[in-house]
Amino acid sequence: MKLKRRIILLIFIVFFSLSSSPIYSSDEFLNTCLKIAESRSKKLAVAEEQINLSNTKVFGSARQYFPNLSFEKQYTKGKTITEEYRAEQIALKAAQPIYQGGRINATYRHDSLMSIASKHNYTKIREDLFAAVKLSYYELLSLKMQLKTLTNAYDEVEKLQKKVQNEYDAKAISELDLIESENFRDKIKNMFENTIDDVALAEKKLVLLTYIEKIDEIPVPMREELAEEVPEISFSLEECIKLARLNNLDVVSNNLAIKIAEQKEKIIRSRVIPNLALEGSYGQGGEAFVTQPLDMATTWSFMGKLNWGLWGNSLEASQYNEKTAPTTIQDPYQRVDNLISNVKLSLLDDINYFIQSKETSVTYNQANSDYTDSINKTILDVQKNYNDYLSSLRDARTYRNEIILRKRKLAFLKKRNDIYEIPTVQLMEESWKYAEAVSSYAKSLYKNYAAVTELERLTLVPLR
Repeated sequence: MKLKRRIILLIFIVFFSLSSSPIYSSDEFLNTCLKIAESRSKKLAVAEEQINLSNTKVFGSARQYFPNLSFEKQYTKGKTITEEYRAEQIALKAAQPIYQGGRINATYRHDSLMSIASKHNYTKIREDLFAAVKLSYYELLSLKMQLKTLTNAYDEVEKLQKKVQNEYDAKAISELDLIESENFRDKIKNMFENTIDDVALAEKKLVLLTYIEKIDEIPVPMREELAEEVPEISFSLEECIKLARLNNLDVVSNNLAIKIAEQKEKIIRSRVIPNLALEGSYGQGGEAFVTQPLDMATTWSFMGKLNWGLWGNSLEASQYNEKTAPTTIQDPYQRVDNLISNVKLSLLDDINYFIQSKETSVTYNQANSDYTDSINKTILDVQKNYNDYLSSLRDARTYRNEIILRKRKLAFLKKRNDIYEIPTVQLMEESWKYAEAVSSYAKSLYKNYAAVTELERLTLVPLR
């Protein structure tokens, strides 16, 4: 029960807070990068336009619930065989759908779901961007940590190499020892130069993701390295999986796609259900020869319309009743009551109904399939990243202890080398092992931060 209450609380926080607010970090430099990237991303700008467009569509579909009103003025001028005539009509017209087979409701729900989907799409683009920025930033910090140690180790091993060369020239050591020392020097040199290249690449990646020209544009100083003590996350694997099933943006989007497809099916199906609508007008109209005064009579009309799709065919029927107030007319021969009925059956004029029905059915099945696949993939991704988090946490602690051990041993061997108790090549070997331990520690740190970043992207919850 305690776990259940905790999950419910987290869900509440996610949907009412994190859905509109990105997951920031306590690192001010990183937060600044995230805010700059968010403000300058063109993909996010386009996604925001899609949200505005979808909101407009929702307004348009909601408008269908209300009558369509129009004001119409018509003027006619013509000739008979003997005289010219004119006619004028002014009317306020209204049309109101009565029953559309559920099309109006389904259209409104469809557009509302599309609006929600556009907001989820914006959030997904933003969270993907944030994850990429975080990963590049953590990679840069871990590489800078390596470079700092390797710079000192390379300087030291260069001095030791000169000492070995002097020892060899004095015939105090063998050629094999000289070659071995050169091998250790080359190993550290390669690690040093490779790390320099990797740091430059990581900086370029962060610059590109943040949409700036160079790192110096960030008005906040960057940290020198990642935290030495790797913080643990306060969530179990089972909790992360539950959160991901509920909050993962791919899962949520695919679930929305199912609901959107359902509404699309209802819209198509409404075409084979009788659709009823009413239209009416009220105004004044009249006609006369140009030599006579034009007297306007009050007129009104009422019409009922039926549209019915008959599986590829269509039936249209209407009845139109037009009346004129007798007290307002001058010509006793003018018609004051007209009733017009019309029925039209069109054959095979709606073949697209079958095509669209099949398309919506395929779309619905595809959405269900994608939803199932997204859940399975999300669960596997959570398990993989959680395992990476645990393994990197163990590795980081092990390598940290090894660094302490290597550092003490290196200082001890250096003292012994100073009094010629051990050969210099052994000290070089220990320098290389120390540098390798620091490099492995930095890599395990990055792996840990990367795994947590991916877990936060999958669950949409700050985990530590």
